[in-house]
Amino acid sequence: MLIIAEEKDAYPPNGQIPNLETDEKACVDILTRIQPLMPADLRGEVVGALINWSESALKPDQSFGTWAEAVTAATGYAQRDAARATESSQRRRDQATDGVDLVKLNAAVGSTGKTGDPQIALRDESRRWANCGMAAFQIREQLRTAGGKPARLSHDTYGAGGGEALKKALLATPASDATVLLLDCQFPQVHNFIIEVHRDGSRYLAQGYQGTYFAHWWLGINNSYSSEEVPAEILALRERYGLGRAISPEDYATLLDGLVATISTDWQETAKQWPALPFNPDRQEIDGIRRRSGSPTLLVEVFELSEPAVARKALGDTGVASLSELAVRGMATA
Repeated sequence: MLIIAEEKDAYPPNGQIPNLETDEKACVDILTRIQPLMPADLRGEVVGALINWSESALKPDQSFGTWAEAVTAATGYAQRDAARATESSQRRRDQATDGVDLVKLNAAVGSTGKTGDPQIALRDESRRWANCGMAAFQIREQLRTAGGKPARLSHDTYGAGGGEALKKALLATPASDATVLLLDCQFPQVHNFIIEVHRDGSRYLAQGYQGTYFAHWWLGINNSYSSEEVPAEILALRERYGLGRAISPEDYATLLDGLVATISTDWQETAKQWPALPFNPDRQEIDGIRRRSGSPTLLVEVFELSEPAVARKALGDTGVASLSELAVRGMATA
């Protein structure tokens, strides 16, 4: 587990960080706050180490006074892992790996979770792009790194009775042709997706879905669905809302009506609406939503990209209209 003493008020009694693999809201909130602390060249590796530590039940705990200390330690792991990879690549092909080397390798795997094993690589790929909160974070982070200058304009949560206010928030448009909005929408601990909005009214949906598909699959970049047989229902939804295409006004109106209905009463109503929403109409997923307690809410964070043209150029504009798609194309999945 991962313990950060300065977080003891947010996560009593001792600052134990939730499992960032499964708690998407905590993951996004924390990564957004600590992003300035992370090294640009090893950001993905540092995030991976922090997630590994938060989900681990092995002793000893990873315990730090501050996030700055935790990031420094995770950076050290990442740097040592990179050094090991360089040293390994220089090993003569006919040189045997002795018992001491195997012990060191096992220790390295245990501490960093990184090897060339395809299953480990697939797990890390899933963390980055199938975990919906991480996918949304990665898109924003890639656009920030590319010079898009995202700045948060608002942060509002909508529940029962807030349907019209939610619809108004999701109909927001950029202030000028030179800016783009990212509407980062979160059903806490259920799903996180991004709606990208252009001044001309074009809107694009970008997302991954834990255990089901990567952001790359949703955008039509590769065939990274979780099984060989893709259900017809999700294919139909991707055809209307995904593939990097602008959502039609009619389909966007349908989406807004569905989202308003999901927060109108209880999780039973959310489950009723879920099959028609462009997320994951899987029956098991719907049953899980139906069994949730409390009242459904939708958090909408509005980010403005003040330099979208700069980000587009940096990401190698190939005529793709959606900046979110360019961001996903610009970062390796693993």
